[in-house]
Amino acid sequence: MSHESLLRTFESIPAHVNQDAHLIHRGRFMNALIRISVGETAYLMNIQQGRIADLSQKMPLFQTADLVISAGDEAWSALWEKFPKAGWHDLFALHKRGAMRIEGTSHLFFAHLQYLKDVLNIPRRYHGE
Repeated sequence: MSHESLLRTFESIPAHVNQDAHLIHRGRFMNALIRISVGETAYLMNIQQGRIADLSQKMPLFQTADLVISAGDEAWSALWEKFPKAGWHDLFALHKRGAMRIEGTSHLFFAHLQYLKDVLNIPRRYHGE
């Protein structure tokens, strides 16, 4: 997948998440700012009560984030394959192999782990559309 295609895929996440009542319900207690990097492109994702309220490439000066998740193009592309290869299928697997970095408030991350995994994996559902 090209970098531009990865960015379009990533930018489609809010629409898919915000139309998924089950996913919104799962994340209903999550309110957080997450800085997510897809390759060299950084985004700020604002999650409010399980909905993605905003996704922007604009980073205010000195903007803090509750979590920072970053990975290269290869990792995101592999994660979003319809049937990802072993070791490329999950946030922890990517982190373990050194392809993804996860930093920030560990309590927030673990309290909402399944929700975050589902949000960041949602492009897999729509692979090939």
